[in-house]
Amino acid sequence: MIIGPRRVALIGAIVAVVLTIIFYPLLVETPFNPDDVTIQLSKVTLASGSEGEQKLDLGISLNVTNASDYTLTTSKIEYELSANGAPVGTDIISYEDIPPNGRPAFFPKKSVTIPDTFTLEYSDKRADLFNKILNGSGDITWKITGSATIESGTSQKEKQFSSEL
Repeated sequence: MIIGPRRVALIGAIVAVVLTIIFYPLLVETPFNPDDVTIQLSKVTLASGSEGEQKLDLGISLNVTNASDYTLTTSKIEYELSANGAPVGTDIISYEDIPPNGRPAFFPKKSVTIPDTFTLEYSDKRADLFNKILNGSGDITWKITGSATIESGTSQKEKQFSSEL
């Protein structure tokens, strides 16, 4: 059986489309610098919890500023939260199961706030911190350190960050 010229052209077009889909991300990379993205702790508030409970939910707000010329997004932010120099726990903000067009967009030369809820478990070592949070004391120095996966349409890079409030 001989393949006709129309079928050869059709097969060639299909192969070209498949190869383009496979190799496009390898050939084209958005040349952004992860240092153009800054992540800062902007607010820590008591979201819920009371004196009788063994945990407090803290509202964490991260301010992400994109100083690059490209629209970027994130798939994951991992961080460790400290209060007055003592670590209180770690958390992950994950958008990995969300398609890129549903993730928070970091537009060029703009800032966006990413909220998170951090659950602080009670322990005897944290009793003083618990009381300060419940009493609304403003003399808590919060520090956050971590890493974020910053992505463009065709590339992703890790960004380390640290911020104090």
